[in-house]
Amino acid sequence: METRMERIEKDIEAIALFTATPGSGITRVTFSEKYIRARSYIIEELNSLGARISATLGGNLRGRLEGTEKGTACVMMGSHLDSVLHGGKYDGVAGVVSALEAARVIVEEEIPHRHPIDVIVFAEEEGSRFGSGLIGSRAWTGHLSLDDLPHLRDNEGMTYLEAMERSGVLTDDPSVLEAKDVKAMIELHIEQGIVLEKRGLQIGLVERIAGIRQFLVTIHGVSNHAGGTPMGLRNDALQGAVRIIAETEEIAAHTVGDPTVATVGFVICEPGQFNIIPGKVQFPVDIRDPDSRRLDETAKRILAAVERICLHRGLTFEVTPKSDIAPVALSQEVSSLIDKVARRKGIEPLRMTSGALHDSSIMAAITNVGMIFVPSKDGRSHCPEEFTEIKDIKLGADIFLDAMVQLSS
Repeated sequence: METRMERIEKDIEAIALFTATPGSGITRVTFSEKYIRARSYIIEELNSLGARISATLGGNLRGRLEGTEKGTACVMMGSHLDSVLHGGKYDGVAGVVSALEAARVIVEEEIPHRHPIDVIVFAEEEGSRFGSGLIGSRAWTGHLSLDDLPHLRDNEGMTYLEAMERSGVLTDDPSVLEAKDVKAMIELHIEQGIVLEKRGLQIGLVERIAGIRQFLVTIHGVSNHAGGTPMGLRNDALQGAVRIIAETEEIAAHTVGDPTVATVGFVICEPGQFNIIPGKVQFPVDIRDPDSRRLDETAKRILAAVERICLHRGLTFEVTPKSDIAPVALSQEVSSLIDKVARRKGIEPLRMTSGALHDSSIMAAITNVGMIFVPSKDGRSHCPEEFTEIKDIKLGADIFLDAMVQLSS
């Protein structure tokens, strides 16, 4: 019982063709034309295996291999196909194609399984289009309601539900996913860090997923002529913003310290002219930590800095919450199973915490979840240079397949 490396590579290369930015990384935002083509590729492959296809709440794709015992809870495997702008071809996709290849082997070798096995493609994991991540898994598990989805809009004002409908993704399974429905889930993912490569290891076993706090800060000042306004009489929104951004790094790096991280990913400055003092600046703050108390403390300190700096410089501000997801401990039972499978294959996995967010963190609230990491070259991810050796993905997929067969038996 073994996955086939050439099929895994073929799947990854085929899906990589579906990008809005060829030659400049992968841009495949949820429900876009490129996303739907990648999704259709997976559907065609699942159909060839005789899987039962459905679209769940939130637009997730489910391909089910029925089990021999009716009414039993399913075992899930999968990841996501959406990308960041100009991202890499392995993030999310490695987990989807590993699940697809595991399903192929199970069908081809007629491996018996009592429990249904579901290949899952979660929608809008990255949050690149609608500004909030993990929407598909949150909607499916009831963390987001149908009343919430119309309030999620892309940059052109289209709502999440409108985008689903226009792309042809129609919910044919409107039920909320509950604990009784799922026995366990495993997700394979590239590490998106440099730890495994630096230690010369091929497999990571994720025990915890860091929590995340995201909010959008809007600073309001007064736009005015750059030459006619003395320095001491300015209410420059950008000058306030840069001090807040610098203090954000200081708070995370030195005041709170490792393993806390805080990131400002972009700055929007208006009116954005050479000769006009900026009157409005927006920037996001992304805070991550595996400990809830440090997550809260970091957010509190950064928000206090926003208030203090704006008051001192005669600025006003607004803070708009975007995401608030608590740190998650993954299943010891599933992790132990993965560990045993890996060791039988001569691999000693490294037990790790994931600083990146995954749909597994949402699913862990309703079922036993395990995660397998495979190395990222130079730790690069969310960029065109993202790279993972196919042999490492294949090894992860083999461990994944063995664990899935045991969970579904």
